[in-house]
Amino acid sequence: MPKTEEFIKVSIITVVYNDIAHIAQTIESILSQTYPNIEYIIIDGDSTDGTKEIIQNYIDTKPACFKHSITKFVSEKDKGVYDAMNKAMKFANGEWCNFMNSGDIFHKNTTIEEIFREYQKLSDKKISVFYGDVRIIFDTKHSKIVKSAPNNYKCHHRFNLNHQSAFINTKIQKIYPYDTRFKIAADSDFFTKIYHLGHKFQKFEIVVCDFNLEGISSSLSWKIFSEFCTIGYKYNKLYPIMLGTKYIFWNIPRTILRNLLPKKYRNFARVKFGAKKQ
Repeated sequence: MPKTEEFIKVSIITVVYNDIAHIAQTIESILSQTYPNIEYIIIDGDSTDGTKEIIQNYIDTKPACFKHSITKFVSEKDKGVYDAMNKAMKFANGEWCNFMNSGDIFHKNTTIEEIFREYQKLSDKKISVFYGDVRIIFDTKHSKIVKSAPNNYKCHHRFNLNHQSAFINTKIQKIYPYDTRFKIAADSDFFTKIYHLGHKFQKFEIVVCDFNLEGISSSLSWKIFSEFCTIGYKYNKLYPIMLGTKYIFWNIPRTILRNLLPKKYRNFARVKFGAKKQ
């Protein structure tokens, strides 16, 4: 059996702030991974709700039922999620990194092992990002698989990719930190930027993560729209018009109709009629 050091080291990073309800499931999703060479970094924004104590307990007890342990834990105030993600990169020593922030989990405990098995099959490994699909969880009864963009996706404005589903070359991530002027879409800005710089992306037909939307409003956000327009405008001056038209004739009417439904039927509608791909 190969030794741990013979496997590519992967840095998995969790950013959290005051999420006592979900941090444990995210931690256990990572500690239980079958892939042998994992470095696990947690960056906490100085939580006050008991989150820090839960994390510290995993460090102190090192439960024998898990294959891995927390490598680095930092708890201090930050300037938001992307500032914390940038901070984490100072401690990342893996060849590849993945951000699995609090509330989200790997789809299976074999996910990292499976996706790196596919990576090893590539004849050309000169890629900067490889990624898979996402399972969106709306509530305990409603979820769906959303297909990520394929390799031949021609992006002229904005490469929309869930960072939870992506493994990024650590050197590239350190060269191009997240732009903290964006509060919601800095990851989209990062992927679009390196895409236009000529970095290669590779899609694998694997569901990488379960992305938890429980408790998150289904209403449209002006902030998201504004940030997406800012990103797209850098590469296509007409993109704000294109996105605005889509919002007016599709996103807004769809959201209004969905929110007119009784609450118990809304997530059913999101599964049945929502986007099936990014």
